[in-house]
Amino acid sequence: MVLPPGITVGSLRQSSGSFTEAVGLPPAVYSDPEFHRFEMDAVFGADWLCVGRQEQIPGVGDYLSVTRAGEPLIVVRSKDESIRVMSAVCQHRAMCITASVDRTDDDMLAPPDLESGTTRQFRCPYHYWVYDLDGQLVGAPEMSQTPGFDMADVQLPNLPVEVWNGFVFTNFDPDAEPLAPRLAKLDAVLANYAVESLVTVDPVTIPDVPFNWKIMIENFMEMYHNSRLHRGIHDFAPSSGAWYSDPDPGDVAMFGFNETIEPDSGFNPTFKALFPPLPGTTIEERQRVVFALVAPSLLMGFQSDSAFWFYVDPTGPTTHALSMAYIFPTSTVDLPDFGETLEEAIAGVSNFNRQDMPTNVSVQLGMQSRFAPRGRYAWQEGVLAQFNTWLVSRYEAADAQQ
Repeated sequence: MVLPPGITVGSLRQSSGSFTEAVGLPPAVYSDPEFHRFEMDAVFGADWLCVGRQEQIPGVGDYLSVTRAGEPLIVVRSKDESIRVMSAVCQHRAMCITASVDRTDDDMLAPPDLESGTTRQFRCPYHYWVYDLDGQLVGAPEMSQTPGFDMADVQLPNLPVEVWNGFVFTNFDPDAEPLAPRLAKLDAVLANYAVESLVTVDPVTIPDVPFNWKIMIENFMEMYHNSRLHRGIHDFAPSSGAWYSDPDPGDVAMFGFNETIEPDSGFNPTFKALFPPLPGTTIEERQRVVFALVAPSLLMGFQSDSAFWFYVDPTGPTTHALSMAYIFPTSTVDLPDFGETLEEAIAGVSNFNRQDMPTNVSVQLGMQSRFAPRGRYAWQEGVLAQFNTWLVSRYEAADAQQ
């Protein structure tokens, strides 16, 4: 695995360090097809990827089907109540076993729809090979005449699993370094938020968002644009209130605070929180928003009354799938007007998306220009230099393997 022509380790290193010295990544890394293939192995092939929340699969047989870095996966509550992550690829002829085969004329050539639900076993819809909740093959019609075939030898590949604060992670590297110890600083910041006990609403996924995945990460994490692009609607949390933690070597989380003018503010036209404050949080915590990245692609925001999480999954050099959801205390979800208030909260965030999304599309266009810069950073976007440093370490390690 080597860097594609035109992108060198030396050039990438210029983007490392603090905001005082780093410059932006080479523009080609936002669109070059060869670099995208390199990056999928260097970053997504060896780091912990979020595949959902544990409360989405509370009982034995509950499962989610997700795609991460192009790999179809099953996240399932197994017979022993543990969480497993397995390949969804049938070990017969590579059909995705959770795919829907009931299609309309309009979508016959579209990728198979992935599902979630509850089951006792997984049956491939192509030839009816059947796997149990651990991924072991337990049924294979008409294979008795195939010499040497033994169902006991066939298993859906199982991947490593870690659960951190209710988020389920997996890794394509079976020997990956554990995740949780490298999130200790973020754990300390989130101690009063009781993240593990929060429950998610159903995520909404937008496929093929038309810009590189790193542009989404950068836009979410930096607070420099809050008082500029979002002038007026973000005045309750001005860019001047930004602060970023300095990560230690080996840390996977990057995070910072955006102080709000008053406690219990919110991302909506009232500028006020719409739900009760999160139990256990201090008045100081209720007067700030925490923005966090568990690299490479789980984004989280914590405000006084709730939290939200985004998952960014690259689908090509200039596209990604974006999943978004809120998480709340059970006491909030049980409120009689929860559904109506949630719609108000989502509508409020839409005001920001209407500014962020076209901006990110424009950045993608600019990164493909012959005049694209490698600009310097302001202190209010210092986290971008941190993100670059983390990325470049992955790029260097992958390039050095050759």
